[in-house]
Amino acid sequence: MQALVGRLPGVGAAALISREGVPLATVGMEEELADTLAALASGMCALANRLSNNLASGAVRHLRVDLDGQDLVFAPTGSGAVLAVLRRDGTGEAGIEGLCREALAL
Repeated sequence: MQALVGRLPGVGAAALISREGVPLATVGMEEELADTLAALASGMCALANRLSNNLASGAVRHLRVDLDGQDLVFAPTGSGAVLAVLRRDGTGEAGIEGLCREALAL
């Protein structure tokens, strides 16, 4: 995980989260934040997948939450887990494609 965070531009923290909402691995965050992100990822990703199925629009590529000073990106992994990353303000859409590629390799 540490190497992954180092490869992704603007990323300060990351968590690998199971489908059930359990943090599997974290870098750069406290346990309480990891638990909060895990619960959020589990719910948001399940709802996004449900919407995608209802619309017959293919797989969900990523979800992004914009916050003041940073953003949060959830990207599905190849193993069915979710990669959650916190990125610095100003990163915007830059790097999301690479982040999604990295997530699929997990």
